Amino acid sequence: MADGKSGRPLLFKGGLVGQLNLQICQEGYDVTRLSDRALRKLTAEVCALFQKNLPDVKIVELMLACENIIFIVVGDHVNLQNRSRLPGRIAKCVVKYLRNSELHRPSWADRPAKRQVDPPPVRGIVDKTVYDVLRPGVMISSMVLKNAHPVEYSTTSGVFVHNAGGTRLMTAATHGIDDNGQIWQTGNKAKIVGRAVQEIPFTDISLVELEDGVNTSKQTFENDAGVTPNFTRLATMDDIRAFTVCYLNSPYTGNMAGNIVMRSVKLEESNHPAEDRIRYVVYQGLYTNQVEDNESHVQPPDGTCGSVIWDDDGVVLGFYHYYIEEGDFAGYSVTVSASEMVEAGYSLA
Repeated sequence: MADGKSGRPLLFKGGLVGQLNLQICQEGYDVTRLSDRALRKLTAEVCALFQKNLPDVKIVELMLACENIIFIVVGDHVNLQNRSRLPGRIAKCVVKYLRNSELHRPSWADRPAKRQVDPPPVRGIVDKTVYDVLRPGVMISSMVLKNAHPVEYSTTSGVFVHNAGGTRLMTAATHGIDDNGQIWQTGNKAKIVGRAVQEIPFTDISLVELEDGVNTSKQTFENDAGVTPNFTRLATMDDIRAFTVCYLNSPYTGNMAGNIVMRSVKLEESNHPAEDRIRYVVYQGLYTNQVEDNESHVQPPDGTCGSVIWDDDGVVLGFYHYYIEEGDFAGYSVTVSASEMVEAGYSLA
């Protein structure tokens, strides 16, 4: 895998290694078996130590790679020249540092309050069928305005959930929904399916209230083996999580298999009076035959956003967020952990 043609010696390259003699948070964490809650706790402890001892180093995200390397993502203004003051080991993992801009996130990913209005580029065959039954993995659309002109933007339907009051809702990608919230199935016989009524902050997940009479199924489409996956529950903050095989099925990609190869916690500042000032949002990095050298393999387009990600046990791990197209992390996709849904009070319907 290191010949420069068939792959790279490390899945995650780049970053500046810290001072290996400086070690923090060395006890109490087994990085091979961490729950989302434990990963959040580790992130909070690291941030507290940095705030106390290195107040000028603003942490944006802590990322744990499957190679047992921790990446600390810092603000673009942070001076990383003096690495001798930067801890080189956290939870017995080597630590690398990089600036936020080096991740090359899509522009909207760091601006959760803004909607993306450019229609996605079409790559290959796309399933625009207006199915009689709405289920996970169906193309859904919303009309947005760009330069005073309506533009159709399409994403992928997620799963059906219940809120604490028992109301049945569907998950969808927030940035693919206009301010009026109206969603339909696209095609020659476009039909309204519902309206977004709530958003989970900083996750790009909205909840859609379905129109009366919309036929639904909680099962997605069958896979290449002719088996229909059975979703069992949403992943929780307390699940012991390992780097695992996972699946998705969107109208833009068809059936895909991949691996969770990164887990991270991103710090988001909340101005909502009912929330803590800092939100720790859990994400996962997905590998699906990534870009290697100059060869581009599977590149899920923007419309994949909102697709459900699940494992062999039918546990919903998360929801597709975005694809990284350039830089050292090119070829990886980012998904939002489904545990964020559970923390917000939702369960699988």
